[in-house]
Amino acid sequence: MNFAYFRKSSYSLDKTIKNTEKFLQKDWKKLGEANLPDGQGKMILICKPEWVAKVIKENYLLLGFLPCSITIFKKGNDVLIGTGQPDVMKALSQTKDMIDLATKAEIQIKELIHKAAGVDELKPSIVKLYSTMTCPYCKMEKSWLEQNKIKHDVVYVDLNPEEAQKMVDKTGQMGVPVTEIQYDEGEAEFIVGFDKPRLEQLLNLG
Repeated sequence: MNFAYFRKSSYSLDKTIKNTEKFLQKDWKKLGEANLPDGQGKMILICKPEWVAKVIKENYLLLGFLPCSITIFKKGNDVLIGTGQPDVMKALSQTKDMIDLATKAEIQIKELIHKAAGVDELKPSIVKLYSTMTCPYCKMEKSWLEQNKIKHDVVYVDLNPEEAQKMVDKTGQMGVPVTEIQYDEGEAEFIVGFDKPRLEQLLNLG
């Protein structure tokens, strides 16, 4: 799981910051902003009051994981914009209401980031399934990928110790299945277990 979601902007730093505020939905509230040191960029705190109220009611311990802070900054010649990964909140949630809220937040925050940066959604380019020869959930996922006509590679970690070590190094996980989704911009996302809803979302099957 990635703990943050950042994209490279097509615009200048100032333009990306202005776009972030321009494309805020009407029911979002800007709570504040802070300049980063040395003129590197800005953090903008935004949220929907209804999200905050719901999290306080359901599980206030998740408040810190709401993706309400957008950071825009320069790194070398690139301008990056992003936020904490809402998927972290989903992983920690124990009720359907909180999972649904995190899913909604993820969709809307990423939509804002894409508009502000002038980019499209990330497009999967390579799907790699780390499996073993005997893992039943791996076989279920492989079958599901085939049924949905998702081109993918299967890596049997019990037959390939080198690939097994790569999987552990990348994810900290020793169990399978683990699915690696590489995007056209060179980024990668890892899904632990046969998480069908998450795979549907990332592979644009919804």
